[in-house]
This record gives sequence, structure tokens and C-alpha cells, in this order.
Amino acid sequence: MRILVLSDSHRNKFALERAIKNQPNADIVVFLGDGEYDFDACRRLIRTPLVYAVRGNGDFYSSLPESQIIEANNTRIYITHGYNERVKFDTQYLCDKVKDYKCSLGLYGHTHIQKYEYLEGVHLYCPGSLLHEEYGVVDITDKGIMCINMKCRWD
Repeated sequence: MRILVLSDSHRNKFALERAIKNQPNADIVVFLGDGEYDFDACRRLIRTPLVYAVRGNGDFYSSLPESQIIEANNTRIYITHGYNERVKFDTQYLCDKVKDYKCSLGLYGHTHIQKYEYLEGVHLYCPGSLLHEEYGVVDITDKGIMCINMKCRWD
């Protein structure tokens, strides 16, 4: 199962469109905030019906949730923008939340830095920022969880 992980477009709809087009066979699409209007404008490009989004600290007047728990291939996943979990300082608080919700993967944005960690038995992943033409994919198989940093391809 492949999850397309998007975050922090900050009005860079071109990169958001390109990331979606680069991963046409994603089983799930997750948007981690800070660009809700961009994401709404690009939803028509998404082929899968499994789409989840949370609001970021820059998504003013949003009705999206701050976080969600989703499931993919028997894996519980905590998704959040990350500002409430203070991810710009460290990921321990996020790790604790992921464990409290009995999830094995936490997806977050906010830092604009692609980062993967395996901490205290949970996977934590930030796909970077679409503002900088970065996104991520997560493959969940019987063999485990693999988080992959991606850059937008313009071919």
C-alpha cells in the first residue's frame, strides 16, 4: 500500500499538482496542512477516494481537524500538522502522542524539513514542504514501513 504524503504548499499549487501527478497510483493521499485552499483546488487530480487532510497553523478559518487517526494495511497512523506537538523543537511529544493512540506511524509537517526517525518503536515522518518542491511516500507492506523522500519531477 502506498501513501502519498503532502504538506506545506503555501500557495505553490504547481508543486502540489506535480506531486499528485508523479504518484498516480497512490492508494491513500494525506495532506498535512498549510495550504488547504491549494489542496482543495487540486483534489480533482486525485484518483483514490481515500483522502485525508488536517489543518495547519496557516490554514485560517479551516474546519479541518487538527489531527486524525487513519488506518492503512492494518497500520494505525496519526496525522497532524505538528505545530501543537512542537515538532520544530523536537519530536518526543509527537512520539508520545503516537504511542498513546496506539499508532505505529506518525506523519507531520510544519518544519519544512524532510525527516524520518524510528523512535521508541514508532516511525515518525515529515515529507518536507511542497513550497520547496518536496513531498513523501510511505509504503506499508508485510515486511514493514518505508518512508521515502521525494522531489517533484517536471518531465
